[in-house]
Amino acid sequence: MTVVDQPEQSLVDYRVVINADDQYSIWAAADNLPTGWVAEGHRGTRDECLDHIERVWTDQTPARTRIRAWLTGAVSEACDGRLTPGDVATADCSFVAMGVSSLAVVRLVDAIETEYDVAVDFTQDALQDLDSLTECIAAERLRRRGGG
Repeated sequence: MTVVDQPEQSLVDYRVVINADDQYSIWAAADNLPTGWVAEGHRGTRDECLDHIERVWTDQTPARTRIRAWLTGAVSEACDGRLTPGDVATADCSFVAMGVSSLAVVRLVDAIETEYDVAVDFTQDALQDLDSLTECIAAERLRRRGGG
């Protein structure tokens, strides 16, 4: 019986990837990443990558959930408490319809830049409510992680 030598596999077969909700996974290093995922930076064997994820993924709450919760308080604070975080969280309308003033928007932009280190352009219609602002921040954080 003849033994056929198998080609030696590279020790770096995988990379750690992350999405806009700060959820981690591993992906074959040779494959293109799926839409919505970026390389986190760690590469190695499958087990090395899984060990890395176990060390760094300490809060499995989706990032958008954390961002949205933070934003409800930030909007309330920017409005000098005229809106409670509960008011902001349950409103199904634009910031303007909630009574968020231009001054409050400036304060909110500053708070977002300080907390998340992302720039937000409130002149875009898509950023006029809590859900769209949450999505914008999550997407910008992911874009920056991916180096784009």
